[in-house]
Amino acid sequence: MNTKSSIKQRRDERIRDLLLREETVKPLPQPIQDPPLWNKGRLPDPIEPEPDPEKVWKTEHTKGRGPFRYRTRFVSGFMWRLFFSALLFISIWGIFKFPQPWSAKVQEYVMQSLNREMDFQAVEAWYESHFGKAPAFIPIFKQNQNSPLKVNASKSLYPPIEGDIVQAFAVNLKGVEIAPRKVSNAPVQVKSMETGRVTSVTGDAESGITVTIQHTGKLIASYGHLGETRLKKDDWVESGDVVGQLQPAPEGETPTLFFSVKEDGDYVDPAEVIPID
Repeated sequence: MNTKSSIKQRRDERIRDLLLREETVKPLPQPIQDPPLWNKGRLPDPIEPEPDPEKVWKTEHTKGRGPFRYRTRFVSGFMWRLFFSALLFISIWGIFKFPQPWSAKVQEYVMQSLNREMDFQAVEAWYESHFGKAPAFIPIFKQNQNSPLKVNASKSLYPPIEGDIVQAFAVNLKGVEIAPRKVSNAPVQVKSMETGRVTSVTGDAESGITVTIQHTGKLIASYGHLGETRLKKDDWVESGDVVGQLQPAPEGETPTLFFSVKEDGDYVDPAEVIPID
């Protein structure tokens, strides 16, 4: 009996010891704080839920603040540039298609602008300042300034008439219109620019006679708006020989020579082949 009582006693002591430990470890309850005076009688503010990412993305996209705002601005700017370019093109086309007395100066300015060479050296300097050395795959940079057409100009080519270009090559990309510098009652003679063989003589009452001559260096020249000529097919001419006479112009107007040059079958600017002005 003594043994059993001692075991029971030790067990009871062990249980008391565990209960005392739980009481010492258990945290004290925190007192409930009263709400501030200005918030008494009000319900607590509800917790706002997080916004839906998809709705936020759509809102920013429609307002132009999303990742596509730069693309939208680029497309809008490109469309406006395209619109104004088309409007300018149609306006210039109408000026040349339906000429008016007031449009002569505009036509002259456009022809001079198309015939003026662009300063590519300035473009190259701008490119190098912003992007570094000009790339070799852009042929307009670092190109040889000596054009193959310039080589032909070193020959003793004879100008067809002494005059000024009144219609540049850029207008029709086939030839130029040259008005004689001195207009008199005497007929204006048109001369061959170089030795060659006459390949054709054609014409009608409206445009006059056109003489086409095969010159050296794979050059073919056409002399148009002639009133008369003594040449016929397969005739040979020397540089400076008379090809024909200009067709008389109506009273108050100046006669013009239509002069075109082909090289290897393609039309080229006669002003680049032979000095005219």
